[in-house]
Amino acid sequence: MPTISGFEQGLRRVSPDAISALENAFSEDDRAQLRGEPPRRQLIVGADPAVPAAYRSKPAIDFYLQPLLDGAWENSVTLQSTRAARMYEPGIWAPRISPTPLLMIVALADTITVTDLALAAYERALEPKKLVTIQGDHFDPYLGQFEKSSAAAIGWFEDHLN
Repeated sequence: MPTISGFEQGLRRVSPDAISALENAFSEDDRAQLRGEPPRRQLIVGADPAVPAAYRSKPAIDFYLQPLLDGAWENSVTLQSTRAARMYEPGIWAPRISPTPLLMIVALADTITVTDLALAAYERALEPKKLVTIQGDHFDPYLGQFEKSSAAAIGWFEDHLN
């Protein structure tokens, strides 16, 4: 479930014909903030393509919009956060962290942090490393298969913290 490349994920999340409008929105937000206006916000998840949202996939909508206590969470993020997420590139560190042990838990049908990018980063990483795959989407390691993913993490830490 790790984010590997915000840029590559962004290319898959935003259609090519919408990139120019998104970049213009980023620039307009920057200019507005320089004038003292508050940062522009958008939905984190939303199904309506006419309303800007960071995620539109059904798994993301189902996860983020599940029933919670009133006021526990707001479906909103700054546009500035969306821009920062598109520049987040932790995957470049995968081959550089050795000999620090690396455990990657990857959902095989992840369309949010994108399975193939995670698997490619794992291949670039040096030992010691371990890959645990989970059937399902991005949220299954947290929800439907939490026992498997958490047991893998606990075992990995027990083996490498001693």
